[in-house]
Amino acid sequence: MQQAKKRVAGMKQASAKQRRRALGTAKQAKRPVKAAIKTSPLPEFHLRPRRPEDDSYIVALTQRQLGAVHEGAFGEPFPEVQFLQYIRSGAPTFIIEQNGQKIGYYSYLIGPADKMHISAMVIQPDHQSSGIGTAVMEQIEKNAKNQGIRVLEVFVQANNEPSLQFTRQLGFREVFQIEPNTIAFQKQLT
Repeated sequence: MQQAKKRVAGMKQASAKQRRRALGTAKQAKRPVKAAIKTSPLPEFHLRPRRPEDDSYIVALTQRQLGAVHEGAFGEPFPEVQFLQYIRSGAPTFIIEQNGQKIGYYSYLIGPADKMHISAMVIQPDHQSSGIGTAVMEQIEKNAKNQGIRVLEVFVQANNEPSLQFTRQLGFREVFQIEPNTIAFQKQLT
């Protein structure tokens, strides 16, 4: 039974229900359990370059997801006009699609010293915490490495706790702060 408990404890991908079921089976059989645990595949998505007809979607999504964060951090409404100018400036911006539907976007700038600054990554709420953001960031990292980038950088507002947590989970480290409420994170690529 001890051996079965150890195996069950080691099944980190298993749900609590699967672990209980496996432990119950071990108790009944009085022998170790070899449980086949299905892991969820990475979410499928497609990245494509932004087109001018995507601009209203990008601005509206950003306003909905980050408008209150911006206002809380800077004491003023989200600057839609300036943001639209940035999107149209030629900064590389990609639409994230799943099953033919737009579910988010990301944008970046290449800076000096082999650094990529990820200006934004916004995903619709109903697709957050599904693995899409992590999978997109893995793709961004892969593409950055292929471009010779050695450092990824993101700025997160101090009042945006979900983004702070996500950024840290991805292995980014806080490197400096910009007043009044911006935290700069970087991640070394190897």
